Amino acid sequence: RHWLRATQSPGTLQRTSTFESWSETLLLALFSPSTSTLLSSNGPRGDPWEHFLLQEKSECHYTNGMQRVRYLKRLIWGQQEICYYDSDLGFSVARTELGRPIAEYWNRLEWLSYLWASVEKFCSYNHRRFKNITVGRRVKPRVKISTLKAESSHRPSLLVCSATGFYPSEIATKWFKNGQEETAGVVSRELLHNGDWTFQIQVTLETKPRWGDVYTCQVEHISLQTPITMQWVAQPDSGKSKMFIGIGGFVLGLSFMVLGLLVYQKNKKGELQVNEGGEMCPR
Repeated sequence: RHWLRATQSPGTLQRTSTFESWSETLLLALFSPSTSTLLSSNGPRGDPWEHFLLQEKSECHYTNGMQRVRYLKRLIWGQQEICYYDSDLGFSVARTELGRPIAEYWNRLEWLSYLWASVEKFCSYNHRRFKNITVGRRVKPRVKISTLKAESSHRPSLLVCSATGFYPSEIATKWFKNGQEETAGVVSRELLHNGDWTFQIQVTLETKPRWGDVYTCQVEHISLQTPITMQWVAQPDSGKSKMFIGIGGFVLGLSFMVLGLLVYQKNKKGELQVNEGGEMCPR
């Protein structure tokens, strides 16, 4: 008879169950998370047996809130599922010969009554307990617009709308140009995990902005009462702006010079008329 014993860390052991089949006894230690490393005792010659990995996974599937709850209990030996219990079926099913005696044990009335009650005692209970910090958790996104200018004036520029730090992951991002929704040239990047139960995503718009065009990024999320809107207004190219400023300064200077010449000519003409009139007056 070979004995398999479970390694454990302090405070992690939840419960231990014993299953007897043929001439072997398996000690199944259930841990949190539901993974335990099982070590065998020495073999017939005193050599250590190889390490094995036994996983028990308990899953709760919720549909439309709590309208339909499904409980799955799965036993995995190595990387292969050997048996499982499905609350929709109401009994356990063996996947392999190794899992057959365990499934038969789970199908005993005393175990079935426990498994039948798991829908309420495990799934429904944990749903009520953790709803606010899991499925009920809401974190608002932070939104900003950045630009990537094209190397050539003949190529379109790229506007990037970034939404980050939001939860849950479902989010809708739209681009508008002068009040009209843009669909062509819009690309949504892959949704990324931030590692702190929040997400981030980028939605880009390829376009050729003209001076004065107003671009709007609109973000809709379940955490928001109203959508977030961020605007970006197309500005003239800096090189062209300098050229226009130079031309404007030149034209303005030329205008002042012409105006000055006209005033000078007018004053000069007035002086000549006065002089001519003074010579005609007798003294």
